[in-house]
Amino acid sequence: MATLYDEQGTQIYAGRGKYSRRARNMIEQRAAYMRNEDEQLVVYVPELQTPVPQRASTLEQDTQKLKRDAQRLGQQLGLGLDEIEVRRETPEAVLIAHLKQMSTAVLAGLDSDQAAKLMQTLTYWILRQNISVHDHDEFVRNMHQLINDMRVPTSGSAVLNRDGVQSREEAVNVHPGAPTSNVYNELWVHAFLPPNSHRCRPSVRQAEHDNGVQADGQIWFDPALMAGTEFVCNNLHQVSSLASFRQGRHGIIRVYLPYNPRQNFSDDNESSHWFRDRGHLQEPHFGQENEPWRNCLERFIDACANIKNTVRTDLRLIIHRGSEAPQEVIL
Repeated sequence: MATLYDEQGTQIYAGRGKYSRRARNMIEQRAAYMRNEDEQLVVYVPELQTPVPQRASTLEQDTQKLKRDAQRLGQQLGLGLDEIEVRRETPEAVLIAHLKQMSTAVLAGLDSDQAAKLMQTLTYWILRQNISVHDHDEFVRNMHQLINDMRVPTSGSAVLNRDGVQSREEAVNVHPGAPTSNVYNELWVHAFLPPNSHRCRPSVRQAEHDNGVQADGQIWFDPALMAGTEFVCNNLHQVSSLASFRQGRHGIIRVYLPYNPRQNFSDDNESSHWFRDRGHLQEPHFGQENEPWRNCLERFIDACANIKNTVRTDLRLIIHRGSEAPQEVIL
């Protein structure tokens, strides 16, 4: 760097090291001089330094973005290409992703909302066929086994009628249900099933004198649609006490209330007349405003709101009533 002088020729900077405060001020005021080839004093004008560009993202962020772009491109191209190379230059390195098309396949599968709607529709229909509490319990368990095999994989869709290497989307936790150490993102509450630890929870065995279903000395032939209303509050209370619920490990909670909400008595009478020759049950008359479990449901909603405000901000609560459109509760 050049040696600098003041207007009288007195040296103010020796040409090495940092500028003094006086030298910086004089440079800014164009009062600092340097000697040209003829040893004459001329005003010193510092060279403009081009600032080093700052990175808008980190190398890890660039890598993740490249991965998402490459995966998206691979899903869009079903042309049977052997391999695609995607490059991206960054200040630290050149990132390269290789895409290889393994095989062409027909894709299909159920996402979470579709699986939930299927369960709601079939449960609503089967309960009106006068099935027993035990048969309802068996039906729900078998339906979950069926739906789990129909779910979409975690990255794409399920291969239709073909053994695929994709891993399917995780299943859901079910209450009431068998205890499990697996905790999934969704928890489905079948409120009309007898709660866990309920004194009438069936332990199924074949009787010697007949082929009936027995449970602790009680025959479980009560209509599930009628008996289910007394189970709702107990189920909601048990769910709000689960450790996985309190820890916010479930992102979506679905509550199934498979009764048929009625708005007025005329609806009830018309429905009874329409089902008279079809063997359907005449359901109790109540709607959302006078549900027997209304207070229990409000307490459960408050518990979900508390989890959302303190533990998991993305928690969603969805209620499936009868055959109506699912209702997401604003927590």
